Amino acid sequence: MKKTLRLGIPKDIHAIKRQAIADTQELYNRVIRFYMEFFVTHLGIFEEKVPYTKKNGLPAERHWTAQELLTFAERHTLSTGAHPEPLMPLISAMPQAEGMPTGLRRAAINHASGKVKGWHILHKQWEHGGKKGGEPQLGAPHEPVTFYADMVEYPDVDLLPQVKVQQVFIAVTLWMAGAWRKVPLPITLPSYAHDALLAAEAERQRIRAEKALITARKAPKEPWTAEERAAVRPKVWVTRSLSLAVKRDKRYPGNLRFALHVPMEKYVPTPEKAKAQLAANPGLPVVTVDLGVNRLAVMGAFALGQLLATQFIAGGALNHQRHLLLNAIDKKRRQSGRLPAGVQDNVHLWEKVRHLDENAARQVARQIVDFALTHDAKVIVFEYLRRYQAPKEHMSRAGRKNHKRAYWLRGQIVQWVRDLAFREGILTVERNPAYTSHMCPHCPHEYRNVGTRVKHTFTCSNPDHAYVADADFVGMMNLYRKWNGTFTYPSQKRKDEPNPMQATA
Repeated sequence: MKKTLRLGIPKDIHAIKRQAIADTQELYNRVIRFYMEFFVTHLGIFEEKVPYTKKNGLPAERHWTAQELLTFAERHTLSTGAHPEPLMPLISAMPQAEGMPTGLRRAAINHASGKVKGWHILHKQWEHGGKKGGEPQLGAPHEPVTFYADMVEYPDVDLLPQVKVQQVFIAVTLWMAGAWRKVPLPITLPSYAHDALLAAEAERQRIRAEKALITARKAPKEPWTAEERAAVRPKVWVTRSLSLAVKRDKRYPGNLRFALHVPMEKYVPTPEKAKAQLAANPGLPVVTVDLGVNRLAVMGAFALGQLLATQFIAGGALNHQRHLLLNAIDKKRRQSGRLPAGVQDNVHLWEKVRHLDENAARQVARQIVDFALTHDAKVIVFEYLRRYQAPKEHMSRAGRKNHKRAYWLRGQIVQWVRDLAFREGILTVERNPAYTSHMCPHCPHEYRNVGTRVKHTFTCSNPDHAYVADADFVGMMNLYRKWNGTFTYPSQKRKDEPNPMQATA
């Protein structure tokens, strides 16, 4: 499992350092472009196969690995004692690449080989498909600079940045003043990032000590056991190689905003499949979530077939705020008329709408996962979202757009929950939403007539059972019945309703 820690670089950074960052990224992408041209002239290596022996001893053939492509490119572009006159010398074409850190140059080669290989496969498919559609283009590289271990300096050889009186610095290797040299960059280090780097360094030291103990007590070339491999896996987030991210921003000098991105990863065991968990423990703690518009989510925690807790997340204010923004966009469009092709209208308003939805999706997803962790749930059950269908009732243009974006928001919530839940070892599954808010969750299975739903209120149609409840709450209850297989579909199905199916993600 991976995530990224963002360390911003202040806008008042020295102009020479700012220029060095821009020059380094430009030079790095020039090196990638050089190796892309090299691989384009040697497309045959992507078709060539080499023999190898499988684990069972049988002979077979395979394509070149990334390491073999890297070695091939270095042998024909770099001057060494074994190859003093390469085929396409890099230094002759680009003198600034002399002294370039080895890890950065090899990262450029790997980027180039991956881009050319992917383009070559798409181009072959285009040719074999009768050349339908536009011809695939290779394009130009625009990759962030990655700083590997030999390109970064931390004080006391740890992963904590150097704390000065007023600034926090991390020294990285950049192309500055005609040479590759270490340049200290000021960064913004919030408290949560500082704590994450502290925990990461402690975990790296634990892994080093554990590896040393295991290596000391094992014979040479003795294979490691599963327990030994598990002992050296990162149990908390540990840092990997930094990368320099560049984004266009008019508020910064040169219209460019820089930041250091710190990838972090830890080992998360893959949860078992839903069927296996349900078969092993029918009373497994589960959280079911019904997503909606006026209520973004209705959550229920179940264990041993009993409802333990519920939580409602309101969405009326978000829906109203989005509707106001879309109304403003629609009004400005009517005032401005038709725009030229390729011109984006109401850029800042659309950015507000996107940020509003993205922020809501993240916050709701975090609340859902926290609710599942509080009740020790191992599975989170959602409705399987089908393709969007426009409402039949009359709505304004802004109202229809608001309705569509509210439906899209559900998909964003599911994506964020799936990512956050996997980090905690929780499985996310989806079930068919048919009749979840139209069936009484308390009636016997023999009574399968559909109840009545009026807006947000559900009323059971069983004359012997008076039950009135919130429709979203009823949907959440029926999702649990679909999870454990006790949900029964009505005897009379709607004509437009497909056959019952269960979608598992």
